[in-house]
Amino acid sequence: MTSDPERQQVARRQQEQMLKLITKGFYNELINYGVPESDIVTIATHLLGHVSSPDPSVSTQTGFYSRVFDLESIADRWTEAREIAVGDEILLRPLDAGTLPELLSDIGEWLSDPKTAMGFVSPYPGDPRELAAHFAGERRSYFVIDFKGEPVGFIGAENLDTRTSRLEMRKLVGRRDLQGMGIGKRATFGFLYYAFRILEIEKVYIYSTDINVRNLNINNQFGFNLEGVLLQELPGEAGRIDVLRMGLMRETWNGIFC
Repeated sequence: MTSDPERQQVARRQQEQMLKLITKGFYNELINYGVPESDIVTIATHLLGHVSSPDPSVSTQTGFYSRVFDLESIADRWTEAREIAVGDEILLRPLDAGTLPELLSDIGEWLSDPKTAMGFVSPYPGDPRELAAHFAGERRSYFVIDFKGEPVGFIGAENLDTRTSRLEMRKLVGRRDLQGMGIGKRATFGFLYYAFRILEIEKVYIYSTDINVRNLNINNQFGFNLEGVLLQELPGEAGRIDVLRMGLMRETWNGIFC
């Protein structure tokens, strides 16, 4: 049995790894914004200055999305209509034989962007028939994300394993003009409700090649914890890239949102 000090050491190592990832992501973002490497040391000095003399106008509030989402925002119509609504604007409905034919061209277009395709550890098929077969395959359970009555993306489960009670979550808000509006967050909350309350799955995990501060923070505020980093796991545009895995237990999610 693992002792409390050992658990604390593991938690500390996870925290150190997370901080390394945040630092690496921040560095990459600065480079991508065109900041010269010679100026990054100056930025680090300014960061230290903010630590020693924090700006009182900047919020230091921490916590989870429980201050944003709660179960009252969920309309569970799964039994009678096989759909889950989050608030007044987001509806999750199954991506199945009844809905897939009309949405296949849109999904193919969303996935045709190379950067979008690279965001998934294992890519989706490019051929429409193979893509349809993928979504209809065993151990998968996908939903259409409707925003104000219009399909804008998908979210769902890969590697759905009822024996070990776990699944891999994937999502995509394909409409670029609607990205950054919180649609993905609300859809994630709805899907996690489905996974933990309807399927009663014990664990949801994600793989991500998008290692940046915002992405890590979003996952963390849903309760996901860093489980590991696969170094130089996949080929990227400028060399091999890392992949991180984060996991969320049903008990943890219930403790935050229920």
